[in-house]
Amino acid sequence: MCEIGKEIKLCTCAPSLMKTIVHHKNSRKSKNKRRNDFTWTLEKCLGHSNSTMDGIGYMPYDALSEDLTKERMLTDLNSRNCFDIDYEPNEGDNLKIYTPENQIRKHMSFIFQNGEWVADSYLAFMYDMEKINYGTVNFE
Repeated sequence: MCEIGKEIKLCTCAPSLMKTIVHHKNSRKSKNKRRNDFTWTLEKCLGHSNSTMDGIGYMPYDALSEDLTKERMLTDLNSRNCFDIDYEPNEGDNLKIYTPENQIRKHMSFIFQNGEWVADSYLAFMYDMEKINYGTVNFE
């Protein structure tokens, strides 16, 4: 479990699958294990979509865990570079943080606007997005 007070680091390492041992194909142990990490995706907004897709978008949460809250993420994002890569945010960039796959998938969303990160999200299916990077959320 994460410790309160540690810095949030957005690592570009691929989310790790739990270490598995190859077993007989009918064994319960051979079933795919799901990721146990908080993950993130960084996208660039390309503008309004010309698509006619309809669907339901899920609203972002204010907290994903006791240590991963909207307020803490905004403080960290706006005070230092949380990414492990050389990244300079651009107007309209969208950062989403997701719960581990072994839970009901919830997310938080942040958009870079007017020189700072704000808690906001784009409406699903209304905008074309391009993935910039992704990875896991670590606490250091």
